[in-house]
Amino acid sequence: MNLNRRKLLSWVGLGWLASLLPSSLVGCSEATPPTASTPASTSTTVAAAPSGTFQLIGTVAQLSTDGSLMSSDKKIAVVRDPKDETKLLAVNPTCPHKSCTVKWEKANKEFVCPCHDAKFAPDGAVRQGPADKPLQRYASKIENGEVFVSA
Repeated sequence: MNLNRRKLLSWVGLGWLASLLPSSLVGCSEATPPTASTPASTSTTVAAAPSGTFQLIGTVAQLSTDGSLMSSDKKIAVVRDPKDETKLLAVNPTCPHKSCTVKWEKANKEFVCPCHDAKFAPDGAVRQGPADKPLQRYASKIENGEVFVSA
């Protein structure tokens, strides 16, 4: 077989591209949030938590007083699960419709978008459009009276 430098480089390049294809396809697939919650004292496995490191969002006392916690960069919102007060639900509060930051309405136990009145359940599921995608969920836990979220 006659293999010159140009042919060798093209075969190496083709092999490199072929090896990237599976990881590219996985990165483009849509992650689905888990259907069951786990206790707040343990971490929840969620596709939205790739780093596996937890960051402090606030204290349980603040959560109990305010009804919700928001990270300083407004990229994480935490509320108690209305079905089980011992569990936490953490979501990205950015509305998937127009990227407005949703607000927690404690009385109705839902997130509401101030821009287009879309409504989301505490776990981020869409209750009312125009949004058609849920809020992204994160793993959360309580340790020593502090609320941590992996995002």
